[in-house]
Amino acid sequence: MPTHLWNRSFVIWLLGTAQSQLGSALAGIALSFLVLHQTGSAGQMALTLACALAPNLLMPLAGALVDRVHLKVPLIGADVARGLLQFTVGGLALAWGEVPLWLVNGAAVLTGLAGIFAGPASSAAVPGLVPEQELTRANGLIGGVGQGAWLLGTLLGGALVTAFSPALAIVLDGASFLVMAVLLLLVQLPRRELKTERVESVLGSVASGLRLMRRSRVLLFLPLIALLLNASLAPVQVLLPKLLLGGAGAQGYGQYLAAESAGMLVASALLALIGPRLPLRRTVALGLVVLGSSLFLLIGFAAPPALLGIGVLMGLAMALVNTPVITLMQQLVPPAFLGRTFSVLGMVATLGMPLTLLALSPVVDRFPAALFFMVAGGMTVLMALAWTWVVLSERKLPDLETEPGGFRAG
Repeated sequence: MPTHLWNRSFVIWLLGTAQSQLGSALAGIALSFLVLHQTGSAGQMALTLACALAPNLLMPLAGALVDRVHLKVPLIGADVARGLLQFTVGGLALAWGEVPLWLVNGAAVLTGLAGIFAGPASSAAVPGLVPEQELTRANGLIGGVGQGAWLLGTLLGGALVTAFSPALAIVLDGASFLVMAVLLLLVQLPRRELKTERVESVLGSVASGLRLMRRSRVLLFLPLIALLLNASLAPVQVLLPKLLLGGAGAQGYGQYLAAESAGMLVASALLALIGPRLPLRRTVALGLVVLGSSLFLLIGFAAPPALLGIGVLMGLAMALVNTPVITLMQQLVPPAFLGRTFSVLGMVATLGMPLTLLALSPVVDRFPAALFFMVAGGMTVLMALAWTWVVLSERKLPDLETEPGGFRAG
């Protein structure tokens, strides 16, 4: 195990994360405009996004498979697959001018499938890159570097697509995945003890992961927090563009998103600075309260310049929840189960936004926006209270490395 934070493998991981997130941000904008340019339909654009997200429903199965192999296998394999897929779509767009929509959507599904292996494997790998006491600082740095690269990619993506073409940005994303695959060859990860998982069925492995999560109320509650976090942001995503339509418009919404990213960057920097001194469970509660308060503020201040301040607060809140949640899971869960538990977290979190959007779509135009912000803010504050109760009821965290009945201080 590494003895200090700034070791060679972690630095390589940070550099790889930065360039990969930059490429993904470029491609996110480019793919939307590629489909829009070819079809002129926002509905087709939504279909492509749905194709990319649909594989997330299979994430627990992918997590069980991740726990059966060395982590470099899914990490490198997923990056090579995504790189080749992006090269194919971008290269064909450069050569032909247009790419058949079935091919774009098929590539989106396959890219999503690769992502459900890479996501849990990435989260499971971090505890092997740094000492345990540096996990909070490491996750803060990874979040900050990733968010900074994503913000830069978002800003550059629009300019790149306008000046050249969406296809070029997609090809650059493919290159970033392949660069990450090469960098991962230089990263040293400790070998995990895989024990008896090889004789279990995949569904049996998923079930054993769920049984492990049930042994801790704190661990079982973390996916619910991730679900609510994404669900509470759905009204913002739907209603803010509409509220700004007659005023600041798309530019104002873009400024809000930039302010949100800035808030996440600031919070990630603070978390990295505080490191092991951070009280993780109390920080999650604080983040939920700040998020709920931000949603309440939108009731009366959903316009610039106040909106920019709210955006910063929301970004702060998201980082104050996300980083401690990830760190808690990495600290609580034995290495052999990290893939499964993070896949459950990822799947549940992913469902929050689309399910809420689906529920909002029939009613969002019938009631004032303030009502939805009030409900979302109230639910978030209630979640903070529920989380506080869970933490107080489980002051001693169970030692999940042992059989049921063992405890450790927390």
